[in-house]
Amino acid sequence: MHEIRTVAVIGAGTMGHSLAQVFAQRGYRVWLNDVREEALPRAQSRIAANLGTEVELGLLEQGQKGGVLDRIRTTTRIEAACEDADFVIEAIVENQAAKKKMFSTLDNVCPPRTILASNTSFMDIFSFVETGRPDKVLITHWFAPPHIVPLVEVVRGPRTAQDTVDGVTALLIDVGKKPIVISKFLPGFVANRLQSALTAEMLFLLDNGYATAEDIDMATKASFGMRMPILGVVKKVDFAGVDQIQRSFGNGLYRSPPHRQHSETMDRLVSQGRLGVKSGQGFFDYGGRSPEEIMQETNVKLIRLREFLKKLGEL
Repeated sequence: MHEIRTVAVIGAGTMGHSLAQVFAQRGYRVWLNDVREEALPRAQSRIAANLGTEVELGLLEQGQKGGVLDRIRTTTRIEAACEDADFVIEAIVENQAAKKKMFSTLDNVCPPRTILASNTSFMDIFSFVETGRPDKVLITHWFAPPHIVPLVEVVRGPRTAQDTVDGVTALLIDVGKKPIVISKFLPGFVANRLQSALTAEMLFLLDNGYATAEDIDMATKASFGMRMPILGVVKKVDFAGVDQIQRSFGNGLYRSPPHRQHSETMDRLVSQGRLGVKSGQGFFDYGGRSPEEIMQETNVKLIRLREFLKKLGEL
């Protein structure tokens, strides 16, 4: 397995700029590419703001900020971004035709040694992507914002080489992430499948008037959500007692909500233009604050929680 020194990130949007920051902060040379010229200075500005937050929290020295930014070069030319890349992450729109075309392009412009990864959150790229290096193609599914959230799901394809999986896993550990390896494609992978089950229950409770949004979130944060960073969902069964969970699992009193294609609550919110943080209102009203301000406040809390969990030895 060749040494990875240069990383290219394709797509400078919500995920892309943060991915570039992750690698640059660990000393890697980074190319950040986007077809939209205006996206690149915006991405640089977001990275600078992220680094400024880390300086304020004492996690980065002011003098290190410039070095990180200097290690990130930007370009609209994909050939320039990839000509010396050892590892490429595609973080473009979730569209099959776009991804198929992108991987074909990457296969043509990257050196033969380059590993090609997709940040897709749900697409089975292995069923439609065509390259001359299937042994070097895999999924690395990051979570927003990547420079804060530790988990990365590494998904191997049917022809992905073990050396590729091992090399990418080692790389992710080196940049401070917590990778898990999924041995074959599964829609939703692991974390999103668990989140989807919770979302279905949440919408069932709201649509049927069992509880308010505020009460559901409090029930989450003040009970099992508080235990999750320490116990997870599997070890929690050990603590409750496997025999007890076995009995409750089979008692028949609980039924998962049936799969639905829509939610009355969400349909109503969307029709009212209440789209969440990006519109200032969703299930909750964010008091006229900008999305940037709201997200920055949340990012600071996430960073503090992450650092606390590190001290406890849980991350």
